[in-house]
Amino acid sequence: MQKDVQDICNQLIESHDLILSEDLQIALQNNHLAIEISDKPSILKIYAKTKFTLSDIIPILHDFGFIVNHEVSFSLIIHNETIFTTKLYLTVDNPNLLLKHAKNIIEILHYALSSKEKERCSLFSLAYTQNFCMHTILLLRTLGHYENQLILEFNIVKILQTLARYHTLTNAFFTYFSKKFDPSQKNREKYLEQTHEEIILLLKEIKNSDDDRILKLFFKILQNLLRTNYYLYKESIAIKIDVEQLKPYLKGIQPELETYVYHRNFRGTHLRMSKISRGGLRYSNRKDDYRNEIKSLMATQEGKNAIIIPSGAKGGFIIDTPKTKLSVDDFTNYYAIFINALLDMVDNKLDNKIVTLDKIIAYDKEDTYFVVAADRGTSNMSDTANTIAQQRDFWIDDAFASGGSNGFHHKKLGITAKGALKSIQRFFIEKGVDFYKDSISVVGIGSMGGDVFGNGLIESNKFKLIGAISHDEIFIDPDPDPKVSYLERKRLFESKQHKWSDYDTSKISAGGGIYKRLDKDIPINPTLQKLLGIHKSTLDGETLASAVLKLPVDMLYNGGVGTYIKSSEESNLEVGDKENEYVRIDADELKAYCICEGGNLGLTQKARYEYALNGGNIHLDSIDNAAGVNTSDHEVNLKIILNTLIHKNYISREQKHNTLKSLTTHVTGTVLWSNYLQSLSIALEYQRSKKYTSSFIKVINLLENNLEVFKRRYFNIPKDIDFNEVLNKKGYIIRPVISVILLYAKIFLKNILDESKLYEDDIFFQKYLFKYFPKEFVALY
Repeated sequence: MQKDVQDICNQLIESHDLILSEDLQIALQNNHLAIEISDKPSILKIYAKTKFTLSDIIPILHDFGFIVNHEVSFSLIIHNETIFTTKLYLTVDNPNLLLKHAKNIIEILHYALSSKEKERCSLFSLAYTQNFCMHTILLLRTLGHYENQLILEFNIVKILQTLARYHTLTNAFFTYFSKKFDPSQKNREKYLEQTHEEIILLLKEIKNSDDDRILKLFFKILQNLLRTNYYLYKESIAIKIDVEQLKPYLKGIQPELETYVYHRNFRGTHLRMSKISRGGLRYSNRKDDYRNEIKSLMATQEGKNAIIIPSGAKGGFIIDTPKTKLSVDDFTNYYAIFINALLDMVDNKLDNKIVTLDKIIAYDKEDTYFVVAADRGTSNMSDTANTIAQQRDFWIDDAFASGGSNGFHHKKLGITAKGALKSIQRFFIEKGVDFYKDSISVVGIGSMGGDVFGNGLIESNKFKLIGAISHDEIFIDPDPDPKVSYLERKRLFESKQHKWSDYDTSKISAGGGIYKRLDKDIPINPTLQKLLGIHKSTLDGETLASAVLKLPVDMLYNGGVGTYIKSSEESNLEVGDKENEYVRIDADELKAYCICEGGNLGLTQKARYEYALNGGNIHLDSIDNAAGVNTSDHEVNLKIILNTLIHKNYISREQKHNTLKSLTTHVTGTVLWSNYLQSLSIALEYQRSKKYTSSFIKVINLLENNLEVFKRRYFNIPKDIDFNEVLNKKGYIIRPVISVILLYAKIFLKNILDESKLYEDDIFFQKYLFKYFPKEFVALY
């Protein structure tokens, strides 16, 4: 029997060697996978060096719209290699299309089967129905994912299924896109108009209201695309969008410009309030609503940037988490691809001439000022970004990404943390306490590895850290020795082991310990019961973390990531940030004397108001942590001047680096002084508000009537008639509201200056512009 089977196999091998074409053999050799299609009957043959199961293959074929009637699987030995063969008999609506479009169908099958997760997508059917290649399907995915992030109710699966179902309209969408951006296209306006009319007619045929909304917004996005790198045929696709025209569809503060980047393994976005904007790039962990996170941070950045000239910007990306741990090399590679895609969407300046990349059709005017900075998860990526800018001969050179090895490194300087503490030092000055000399009790959000948290908690050896929560751990030290705990925190910060679980537990006072947020039953000893004001003998980790946030301490220091405090009137659904939902507390549960917002978005705006109305002391995150962006601003402006001098051969790179290094003390001093003065101005306005509430209301109305980004609803500021009842209950305006007014008053004045001719006045330059730079720098350059 065994001999008979072997004889049959040998016959199959001989016959199959004749069938396997040279192209298929080359494909097998190069890709370990070869596919061929035939019709009459419709058959798909897959040859592979690794074995595929039917559960790998059939779902993907269903995405194409194919039905598998039956299959035959066997293995062959070809040239001493085992080749696994699967022969599938298909039912398709149009067998002629199957053969006619075979090239793109095979390409996409290669793409799907080669991925570790055996990739699926309803858009694959467009290879069969419209002969779309994989690159075009990736473009549609890019646009679909962007639409999903704009309107989260439009589920991404639903968007892609809708595009696949209305494939004739989707083909018209792609035709419109290609007429608009294909660099070889002639008579562009004529063909765009014709395709536009065709799309309008096809849209009228749609009967389902949900489908209609999805497809109309998709077309609106297409109409407002400004640039794309699609025709550069890179592994990532970038689109640049005029969001101004999409605002009727959207809620809250929105950017003016957005660049969205799609890659097989990651997605990212960059939002700018204007062409002259600045902000960091972060690695986000909010897979479902990362644009909302970035948009909120951009809005915060807009206020924070009131202290400098550029408007607010923010960028971020998510990586599809593989089953194995993401390596440093993979992370750096994805970050580099993201940076390159962003730079594809802006202009360069060479010899004072504006240069747009070849094959990029631009519908926006000159766009050359583009800078980024380090942020959560990218604190060590500035040199990577600057290297890319230099390789591309980008005119800003290593000023592109501030904070690198040849700049002002924020973590090494601890500038954001120092600035945040300088800001809230005002609250302690007002009650006669100097926390550099007097001990104060602290609860923290973060871990010692973090820039803002780590630097903040070693700023003073008088901080008594009672408790802290990180993304996965809880630290509690009921009665810490300030000097002992300071030295242990400093050791952690300077070591490679930063987690609370790396803390020397012998340095923790009696009753304390380190716990996991995911633990179900944590024993609560009598010391902890007394500290937390509870009687329970056990708590789960998230409840314990919540209890730590409620401790009656002098300062709650937020140096982490996430929203931990909402108002008692808000739901967790409104807040988002699902990761911290079970640890989040209400503002009326806070007992801390003040809150230092070293991190962004730690509280909702309503939570700040509720806490302040209950007697708590707080500004805004964009007030407290403004020192980082202010430092970056100095670095970029200094570097632009110095790089210009290098290009003119006036100075060397070594002289430039030495000059920057020599200015570090001046820049940090200037930045910290700005944070101090900003909090002082809020304190003074707070006192004035007791007498002149009506004047503040007038300013609010002035800002709302003259600034598009300032609407009362964005900041939960009520109408005039309700203002005193809601936010002025105690006879003064709370500081979070004053903080908002201060920041946007600065933006309003900045706009007035921009529209004036004051910049052309030499006296203005002498008095203000030169004052921005150190005296010795002005004297030299």
